[in-house]
Amino acid sequence: MKKIFSIFVVLILIAGLWLTIRFLFGASEDTWICDDGQWVKHGNPSALMPTSGCGQQLKIPDTTTPDPTIPTAKTPDIVLLDVPFLAQAPFGQWSDAVYQNACEEASILMADLWVRGVKSISPQEATQDIKDLTDFEDKIFNTFYDLSTADTAELMKEYYNYDNVEVKTDITADDIIQELLNGNIVIVPMNGQELNNPYYTQPGPLEHKILVKGYDFKTDEFITNDCGTRHGESYRYPKDVFFNAIREYPTGYKEPIVGVTKVMMVIKK
Repeated sequence: MKKIFSIFVVLILIAGLWLTIRFLFGASEDTWICDDGQWVKHGNPSALMPTSGCGQQLKIPDTTTPDPTIPTAKTPDIVLLDVPFLAQAPFGQWSDAVYQNACEEASILMADLWVRGVKSISPQEATQDIKDLTDFEDKIFNTFYDLSTADTAELMKEYYNYDNVEVKTDITADDIIQELLNGNIVIVPMNGQELNNPYYTQPGPLEHKILVKGYDFKTDEFITNDCGTRHGESYRYPKDVFFNAIREYPTGYKEPIVGVTKVMMVIKK
């Protein structure tokens, strides 16, 4: 009998020890378990399902940097836009005051042809178009001699009903190049006497407009349609010489030029 009692006591102690270990170190059967980002019922928990603390992951900031071995866009050797050329005196009528002073009209006429995708124009058509532009200009500005860059832009907007034109001041040579890379053409006011163009009637015009249609990165030259000479198609000027000659002038007839303002007229398609 004592032996049976002793065995019974040992069993109770073992059972008690097991319950104690499970209570202290085991998990409850009736609880909620976080499984793959979702709360899952385990057993029959008395508590309601938790609303937070499961499925939240630490966001690791992206510290990756671009691979320096990946090549970037290469600057082309040359940028050249297809702009038709015409001289401001299509038949060489340089003694006529209209055509002698028609650099603004000829430049925006070339720009309009480019915008419309026209590849060429006859001397007869150019002569009449320049005269029509001059007559229109005289009505709105009371002069057909010299036009400032802002007024040249206004003439193009009004005559051709085309608004995709912008005037930018305090420019650099690289600003002009960037416009060309963007697919735009540029018209700039010049002190033609600083260009040393051998085809000008010397010493060259003090007030002149030139259309810029390209740039050669190998030779550092601007490529122009210089309407001031019949030899002006794709005429090249060294970068520094060309930029140094840029100088704004006022609207009117040989008005005084005060200071040197670097400005350009940008025409976009």
